[in-house]
Amino acid sequence: MALHTKEQLTAVIKSAGLRLTDHRLAILATLARVKQPVTVYELVDTLRKKENIDQATVYRNLTSLHEAGLLRRLDFNHGHAHYELETGEASHQLVCNSCETVEKIEGISIDSAVQKMLKRSKKFKNATTHSIEIYGVCKHCA
Repeated sequence: MALHTKEQLTAVIKSAGLRLTDHRLAILATLARVKQPVTVYELVDTLRKKENIDQATVYRNLTSLHEAGLLRRLDFNHGHAHYELETGEASHQLVCNSCETVEKIEGISIDSAVQKMLKRSKKFKNATTHSIEIYGVCKHCA
């Protein structure tokens, strides 16, 4: 689900059954532009450059957008969440244990591993998407 235009973002918000607000639209537009999962603090800093928005409003809207299935909430064991648009596609990240740098890796398929996991599962029939975090040390910290 590549979203680029204001009209596409507007349609997605409305189709999720949410009321269209300037703040929700600004949050989704910002997340559509960035290539990495971002923290609330990074999102607030970016939004404040153009919008009159406070941190509590961002938190409330992130919760609503996540509950509506429009955002993916990622926990990298840093004590705070990261957010990205929910695209329905797999999400893979490398995470530095030292400086908390996150790098999203695209173009790598682990579909065969997912299929093997489902074959071994006694409780699941299929997977709709997945997210993998691999922890280590980045080149800067090594």
